[in-house]
Amino acid sequence: MSFAQIIGQSRPKEILARALQTGRIPHAYLFAGPAGVGKEAMAIEMAKALLCSGSGDKPCDGCSACRRAGRFGHPDFFFLFPMPKSAAVEEEREVLDSLVRDPYVRKQPWASPTIGIERIRELRRVSSLKPLEGRRVVIIAEADKMTPEAANALLKILEEPPADMQIILTSSRDAGLLPTIISRCQRVDFNLLTNAEVAAALVEKKSVPEEQARLVARIAQGNYRHAAELLEENLQERRNLVIEALRISLKDEGTRIEWAEGVLDELDKRELRDFISLMLIWFRDALVLTANPAAVASDQLVNVDQIEVMSKFVAAFSEIRFEGIFTDLEKSIEMLDRNVHPTLILVVMLGRLNRNLILKGSAL
Repeated sequence: MSFAQIIGQSRPKEILARALQTGRIPHAYLFAGPAGVGKEAMAIEMAKALLCSGSGDKPCDGCSACRRAGRFGHPDFFFLFPMPKSAAVEEEREVLDSLVRDPYVRKQPWASPTIGIERIRELRRVSSLKPLEGRRVVIIAEADKMTPEAANALLKILEEPPADMQIILTSSRDAGLLPTIISRCQRVDFNLLTNAEVAAALVEKKSVPEEQARLVARIAQGNYRHAAELLEENLQERRNLVIEALRISLKDEGTRIEWAEGVLDELDKRELRDFISLMLIWFRDALVLTANPAAVASDQLVNVDQIEVMSKFVAAFSEIRFEGIFTDLEKSIEMLDRNVHPTLILVVMLGRLNRNLILKGSAL
C-alpha cells in the first residue's frame, strides 16, 4: 500500500495501510495535525480505498468506484466542509472541483464559515438508510468548525454508529472538538512536512524549477498548501515589502500610518497574514545570524539568497529585541484571525517594531 498521491506522512500511511490489509477499520477516524500537510488529501485517498472494487492494493484508481469517488460523484461518498447555509449548489461544486484538481488546496471562498446543524441532520438521515453499493464513507473536513449544535448531533451518530459507515474527521485545531467526539475516534497524527518533501512535490506536481522550489519550501515551513499558494503570488515582491516595512517602522508615526493605508489597498486578509509570516521568518533568520554568523554557509537560514541585505540589517542596530518582536508579530496574526481591523493591526505592529529596533545612529 503506497497512497502514492500523498506527500510524506509515512506513519499515517502505515497505520491506514495496515487497517485496510487486516480489514479492522474503526467506525471513525480523526486525522489531526498542522494545516496544509495532507490530512484532507489522505482522507480522500482512504475513502477511495474503502469504496474501491478493484483487486490488489487499494485504492486501485482504476475501478469505477475509485474514479467516481475521486471526482466526488460516488453515491455513498459524502464530503462535508465549512460553508455558509446560503451557499449555492454551484458554489459547493466549485470547492469540490478544486479538490479534484489538487486535494491539498481546497478553495475557500467564504470568510469564517462553519458546519451547521442542517448538514449533520442530513447526514443523520442518510445514515439511517442502506448504502447503495455496500459501504458509506463520510469525510468532515475542519470538523472543529462545527457549530455546537452540529457537534452534538454528530456525537449522537458516533455513539451508535451504523455498521456500514466510516466517518473521517480532519482538524488542524482538535482542541476545538468535543472531548467526547475525540474519544470515539481513532486518532491519526500528521506532522509538518520536511522542506525536502515540499520541494520535491512542487517540482513533481507543479513543475517548479528546483531552486525556486527549495526557496518556497523553506518559506512554507512544512505546509504544502501554503507553498502552492505562494506560487500564485509575487513572492519576491512580498519579501521586498518586508524590507520596506522594516525601513518604514523607523519613521515617524504619520509616515507609518500613511504607508500602512497604502499597503492595505493592495493586500487582502490572507496576503497580509502571509506578509506578517514572512516578517516572522525574516526576524527568525536575523536571530540565527546574530547568534551564529557562520550560519551564512548553512541551511539554517530561510532567506539565504538575501544574506547581504540581512547582514547589513543586523549590523545597523545596537540592539534588536527579538523576544518582543516575535511576541508582537504573533499577536498581529492572532488579531487578524480575530477580525481586528487590518489598518490598526499594521500601524500598531510598525509602532512596536519602532520601539524594539534600536539603531546605532544611522538609518537603514
